[in-house]
Amino acid sequence: MAAYQVLIVGAGFSGAETAFWLAQKGVRVGLLTQSLDAVMMPFLPPKPPFPPGSLLERAYDPKDERVWAFHARAKYLLEGLRPLHLFQATATGLLLEGNRVVGVRTWEGPPARGEKVVLAVGSFLGARLFLGGVVEEAGRLSEASYPDLLEDLSRLGFRFVEREGEVPETPSTPGYRVRYLAFHPEEWEEKTFRLKRLEGLYAVGLCVREGDYARMSEEGKRLAEHLLHELG
Repeated sequence: MAAYQVLIVGAGFSGAETAFWLAQKGVRVGLLTQSLDAVMMPFLPPKPPFPPGSLLERAYDPKDERVWAFHARAKYLLEGLRPLHLFQATATGLLLEGNRVVGVRTWEGPPARGEKVVLAVGSFLGARLFLGGVVEEAGRLSEASYPDLLEDLSRLGFRFVEREGEVPETPSTPGYRVRYLAFHPEEWEEKTFRLKRLEGLYAVGLCVREGDYARMSEEGKRLAEHLLHELG
């Protein structure tokens, strides 16, 4: 038996939202993140309107719009859901049984297993961050990309397209650009969120489609509804 009914790699806006809706319905969810200090951490303070009932809506406080405070509230809400296990690890590749994905390998050693696996890895595949004349392998400031996972996905035949995002300067952080890889549109099925090359594998968020916080939140909820239907 898999440790989780659904294993989600990435705790940004889409991954955390998917986990939030699933756990509320009693689904055993593993939410894997490279850094517990970056769970649902926004680049800029989120602004309403938000999807009703969403984690995004519940973590928002108009009296305190600091990004760190938003992150702390979202993390607290996730950790309060008993079926959800939020943990820190770095995914380095997919675990396969035949053509079915049954989990991920991790840099730390212990694998994480799930009946269904969701990649919500945002802008962290093949990511390069440009800050002035400095270039880093990072999906955002001080947060490393997933080079081993990208290598494994490429070995399995997945195709990608390059995208670019820009984060404006704020009073506390400099502005920068990030170039990253997203799954080629032909790899992904919009209706089911499936990555069609393998069974039991899904993707959501920036790694498949661009969007703002509200859109990523809404798609996280929609993926959760689809997975609930599949799980029966």
